[in-house]
Amino acid sequence: MRGKRRIWALIPLDLFKSRNFSASFLSLFLAGFATNGPMLLLPLFFQNVLGLSVIASALWLIPQGLGMLVTRPLIGRMTDQLGARFVVLPSIAVTIIGTLPFAFFDFGTAQWLVWLVLFIRGMGVGGFTIAVMSDAYTGVQKPLVPAASVATRIVQNVGAAFGSAILATVVSIALNGQGSAANVAGAYHAGFITSLIFMVISILPALFLTSKMRRDDRVVETGP
Repeated sequence: MRGKRRIWALIPLDLFKSRNFSASFLSLFLAGFATNGPMLLLPLFFQNVLGLSVIASALWLIPQGLGMLVTRPLIGRMTDQLGARFVVLPSIAVTIIGTLPFAFFDFGTAQWLVWLVLFIRGMGVGGFTIAVMSDAYTGVQKPLVPAASVATRIVQNVGAAFGSAILATVVSIALNGQGSAANVAGAYHAGFITSLIFMVISILPALFLTSKMRRDDRVVETGP
């Protein structure tokens, strides 16, 4: 029975013997929290603060998608040349730059400024997740690669769920039953600030990612 449990473990603990995997695992959790969590707040912010319709709120997310589309073709090449650390850290900085203004935006903010900030945020988010996920497999023994793939997907989704729940709770508490325009905007500001705090925390595990990927570093080990 003990042997069967080791064989059928969903996330084998042997994966965490790899420093890259451990750093990537924690980074993906924080990425799901700090980058996907605000995806719940953004359309609600557009509707409740900027007064947009549901369809218009969805369309306003297009600039963020375009920003992700611009950076994604470059991330793989940059990760190979520089290592994940030097791709993820600038991506975190760009994501922070693209999220911080939402802690100050209100109903009077110009549309073009919101779109520009969303585009910048998309560039950061696009560079963050892919580089971290690619680095998760560096040094992982070949038989453990499928488990590593499952683990990275799970932790990213768990982080996103936690992020959405906690940020929604922060906004709800900040509203405190008051529906004035200033209070509503302030509640969403608190939610975005909370996501920024976790984005800053994600810098710590990113420091342990691969700093320089050589060709032989990308070959997974086969183990004994």
